[in-house]
Amino acid sequence: MNTLIAVTGISLLASTAFTPLVRMFAYRLGMVDRPDGVRKLQKTPIPLGGGVAIYLAFTATVIGLFVVPNPWREDLRAHWNYYAGLLASAACICVVGLLDDWKNLRGRQKLIGQIAAIAILISSGLVIRKFMIFEWQFDLGMLSIPFTAFWLLGAINALNLIDGVDGLATSIGLVFSLALATMAYKMGHQSDALIALALAGSLGGFLIYNFPPAKMYLGDAGSMLIGLVVGALAIRSSLKGPVTVALAAPTAVWAVLIFDVSMAIVRRKLTGRSVYTTDRGHLHHTLLQRGFSGPLIVVWVGMLCAFCAAGALASIVYQNDFLALGSAAAVISTLVLTRFFGHSECALLVRSMKSLFVSMLRLPAGGERKEEPFSSRLQGDREWDALWERLTEYAERFDLCMVQLNVNLPALHEEYHAVWKRKHGAEQDQMWHATLPLVCEDGHAIGRLRLAGLAEPGVGLSQWMSELIIGLQSFEEQVQQLAEPAAVRESPIGSPFTEPHAPVSTGFASQEKLPVS
Repeated sequence: MNTLIAVTGISLLASTAFTPLVRMFAYRLGMVDRPDGVRKLQKTPIPLGGGVAIYLAFTATVIGLFVVPNPWREDLRAHWNYYAGLLASAACICVVGLLDDWKNLRGRQKLIGQIAAIAILISSGLVIRKFMIFEWQFDLGMLSIPFTAFWLLGAINALNLIDGVDGLATSIGLVFSLALATMAYKMGHQSDALIALALAGSLGGFLIYNFPPAKMYLGDAGSMLIGLVVGALAIRSSLKGPVTVALAAPTAVWAVLIFDVSMAIVRRKLTGRSVYTTDRGHLHHTLLQRGFSGPLIVVWVGMLCAFCAAGALASIVYQNDFLALGSAAAVISTLVLTRFFGHSECALLVRSMKSLFVSMLRLPAGGERKEEPFSSRLQGDREWDALWERLTEYAERFDLCMVQLNVNLPALHEEYHAVWKRKHGAEQDQMWHATLPLVCEDGHAIGRLRLAGLAEPGVGLSQWMSELIIGLQSFEEQVQQLAEPAAVRESPIGSPFTEPHAPVSTGFASQEKLPVS
């Protein structure tokens, strides 16, 4: 027990000493996160690179465990290849994160770097060959390496995506590492418990500088480092034998983050965006929108994760996987049913699955078939519904086949998605498609409008499209009006509609002004 306390204390002191040094170098190198008024809403530039301080403290502590006499030194040395691989993999992910903080890597470039770090770790011997759940054992066989890589990749990106509020990712990593240290100790993996406590101490020392208001940010180097190490510890701490993982407990520990990532994927894919795009629809963003302060968000999300971790620990003590998965299900269902988080995404998913099921059962038929317009307010309270209703009426008049509106205003906490479709029974090569970016006056993208229609025989498509676009000019002005900051929108606003350059028989220009609150 004294060794466990000593490891935690030494890593905490090391992190407390390394962080101000790294912070000073980050300032000198210009590696700072500057506010942009869109996604980065802090008031002053904040230095990045907290992951480097955590890595240095963690590595120094782990190496010390191999050198300084302690009860578990021989056990650590017996698995030196895995621990060496863990440190090398952590160094690799730190470099990838620093490059992203410095040069803002593309999503696929980050993915390649993450896979490289995971490959190092897997080559050191960390592979899930079998897993157990409810006493059922599954042998993965050839899927062992892909399954392990998928687990670690999910862990890395889950922590990376949750890192949107000062101290949040660090606090969650601290909760996870303490929970996994306890799990490992209960399962008889004392050396892995020491490694988890070394990480916990390193995170605790950095949290002094990262707790709201943060004096230093983790950066991608830090959030991905925490995800990688905690993901590896989740596997090692739940081993029931040499190659079998009791999967219920580590899954429950990660439940809140798994749900957050899953909802982000659903939200982005079902609204026609890339999974690599950023938004402010994560759990911490919804709490922020509801008026929670930064420290309160850290406490609440930390408590949710701690509740799931407690269920995971109880499942190990009482040998009952229902306790782990039940605690996770309770937290997730509470978030959805109270509409704190995930309700809109689940509604999108249910609608998509329903539409897919109906399309599989419906027999092919010619002629026109119109679907009910669908809209989903993911965030905010501005009058997008009224604008969307006007837009669908416009689509009817121009006999369009599809209209999709996506609005994403992170700084104003506004996110809206709507789609309207009508099937003409025509072939795809007879249809045209257009994507129009919606850009505010200062040049920031605020959304996207997608249109599709049918090329009519004997009608000049270019002239018809020209009239369509002219009619949409007033729609674009309405979007910009709704996207204005509250202080600006309270001032008198003139008519948002402009006269088209050519006569248009129908369109927004023929409608009355949309009410703006």
